Amino acid sequence: MRLLTKGLLIVAIPSLFEVLLLGALFKSQADAEDAERWASHSLQVINKAAELREPLLLEAARIRNAVLLDQPDTLNRSDIWGEVEIKAGELARLVSDNAAQSTAMREVHESIARYRNWDDSARERLRRGQRDDLIRQLRDEQGPHRLSEFLKQMDRFVDEERRLGAERSERLQEARRSQTWLLIAAVLGSIVTAAAASLAFTRSIGRRIGILIANARHLSDGQPLAARVDGNDEINLLDDALHRSSERLTEAAHQARGYREELEQRARELAEVNSDLRQQTQDNEMFIYSVSHDLRSPLVNLQGFSKEITHATRDLLDEVERLALPEPDRQRLRALVEEDIHTSLRFIQNAVTRSAGIIDAMLRLSRAGRVEYQPVMLDMHAIAQRIVAAMSGSIRAKEAQVEIQANLPPAYGDPVSVEQVLGNLVGNAVNYLDPARPGRITIGYLPQQADSVVAAPSLITYFVRDNGLGIPAAYMDKMFIAFQRLHGNAAKGEGIGLALVKRVVERHGGRIWVESVEGQGSCFYVALPARPPVA
Repeated sequence: MRLLTKGLLIVAIPSLFEVLLLGALFKSQADAEDAERWASHSLQVINKAAELREPLLLEAARIRNAVLLDQPDTLNRSDIWGEVEIKAGELARLVSDNAAQSTAMREVHESIARYRNWDDSARERLRRGQRDDLIRQLRDEQGPHRLSEFLKQMDRFVDEERRLGAERSERLQEARRSQTWLLIAAVLGSIVTAAAASLAFTRSIGRRIGILIANARHLSDGQPLAARVDGNDEINLLDDALHRSSERLTEAAHQARGYREELEQRARELAEVNSDLRQQTQDNEMFIYSVSHDLRSPLVNLQGFSKEITHATRDLLDEVERLALPEPDRQRLRALVEEDIHTSLRFIQNAVTRSAGIIDAMLRLSRAGRVEYQPVMLDMHAIAQRIVAAMSGSIRAKEAQVEIQANLPPAYGDPVSVEQVLGNLVGNAVNYLDPARPGRITIGYLPQQADSVVAAPSLITYFVRDNGLGIPAAYMDKMFIAFQRLHGNAAKGEGIGLALVKRVVERHGGRIWVESVEGQGSCFYVALPARPPVA
């Protein structure tokens, strides 16, 4: 049952009770009004009886006075009997619903008729001078002139009407008392019925709402919910929604726990893979270092022997000059030594020098992964100034301008390695300037913002921007790969610098990236820790 239906029942039950009580009240009110009307009716009958008695008594007194005073002239015919007839008729009409009173009224009417007959005869005898007979008759206490029969009938009639009036007054009082008690019962019944319905509704709804509130609190605290609320109204629907939400949250928590365990397992596997990769990287670096170191000795020997051969060929040329040989043979021997042997030796020495440079680069790259850093807070502005001062010759030769933004924020890192990183980037910017326009190089930093591309508030990002040759888009992915060179004719090198820079930056926990437009210039970004790690 819906709450609206229950609410309507709570209103309907007391209302129905009140309607019943109002019906009883209306019935009681009607009874009281009827009793009051009948009580008034009795008083009206009694008053009418008194009005009927009065003209007859006056007529009797007038007859007596006229006889005693012998004044027949005072007995002129009047309309008294018409008035008596009217009053008697009204009185008979008033008691027409009461058979006994109607009978009594007919008897009264007959008594009036008899007295009227005597009255008419008395008038006639008085006018004929039979005054003495009338006096003797008046002295008779039982004569018709006394109206005794009429008065007795009227007294009985009035007494009966008074009795009826008393009974009707009693019924009126009883009706009013019943009305009063019904009114009190209606008020008390309405209060009791409303209170009982409200109490029943409150106990039923309040208990279930209490369970609903407890379930809502348990849901917000992540605790198991109590048993479902019984019923089929809105409270039951809301409680069912809470239980479904709890079930979904429980299922989501179970899935989240599964995902977290899987993520932790993947993290452990990734840590193991990283550990293996670090171990493999260290092994590779050790292998590269060993191979480079082992290759370096034969190259040094080869370079030394080539130089010895060069010196020996020069001595050989001197001995050829001193020998007594035909000039064609001497020319042939000189050409053989100077053109063939010396050219071959220069090729050998250039190849050895190139190989030695590559081996040195491999040694530097391998050492970059094994060097123990000594990180401290660095004055990046001072480091930039030292780098620019050290490269002042190259900068002047390129006729370039280098700008260092004021108040470069400090970074946390190894001073030698960080200076090597910044120096490498500034060196590349100087080497790859466009000779067709004045070179401009800027060393600066990015203010930390919430939406910074670094997306790590613990890092500070520096940049080295130039207006040099720029980098083709197709070459951007190869910028930090070892032994990859672009604009090889612009500067010497083995293509190891940016790979070394990336390795150093990543070992500091930072990152490096580049933005460039070919023909307009490049900007290298380096993100380094802004402060020591929290222990």
